[in-house]
Amino acid sequence: MPVERDKERRVHSVFQKISFCYDFMNDIITLGVHRLWKKDLIKSIPVESKIILDLCCGTGDIAIGIGNKLKTSQIKALDFSEGMLQVARKRTVAAHLKNIELIQGNALSLPFKDGSFDTVTISFGIRNTSDYRKVLDEIYRVLIPGGIFFCMEASYPDLFLVRRALKTYCRFIVPIMGKLLVKSYGEYRWLDESVEAFISKEELTALIEGAGFTGINLKTYFGGSCTLHSGIKGGADGC
Repeated sequence: MPVERDKERRVHSVFQKISFCYDFMNDIITLGVHRLWKKDLIKSIPVESKIILDLCCGTGDIAIGIGNKLKTSQIKALDFSEGMLQVARKRTVAAHLKNIELIQGNALSLPFKDGSFDTVTISFGIRNTSDYRKVLDEIYRVLIPGGIFFCMEASYPDLFLVRRALKTYCRFIVPIMGKLLVKSYGEYRWLDESVEAFISKEELTALIEGAGFTGINLKTYFGGSCTLHSGIKGGADGC
């Protein structure tokens, strides 16, 4: 438990400090490619989804994308960082979207009743939680039977040379960019550490299966540097 709390405190501190520059630095670090990955996630959301939860919503790009796509649907976007939510609020207002509700909360203990949503998404957020399985259990709980779950997360590529090059870039270049551009060396060093410490896509698949999801699919991007998992919650009988 102390380890979990230490991680939660550190992650909260990191995102509070970089919330003002988060979008700018993501564009710089990925050369804007992260936007294409997220667009693909948004494209995957079933059009019949009426009540959607976006976990670890950050500055709201996924929620805003879904809100623009499904204008009659209700989207709840949850994050534990007030700094990130402040940016998300400004972006939501600028987008003139009325169907997004921003909520401060913890993904390990969601403030929603069982079976509240027909779709749940989490992008580049589960690795920053202190208990991956507990997050997945909570997602399963708040989904309706037959509801779908999407998880997009960073990882290291499968090919050795590409993986080595990306690790070098993330470990040494990205923190220096953070220091020079936004005076946040330690925070961007942490982002590399969080990817390094995260489980493999195969291990995440096993956890998703263990939480009860079926029909699990994986889609990888840029040689495996990003993976989109999806799964379905079974019916009332668990099938």
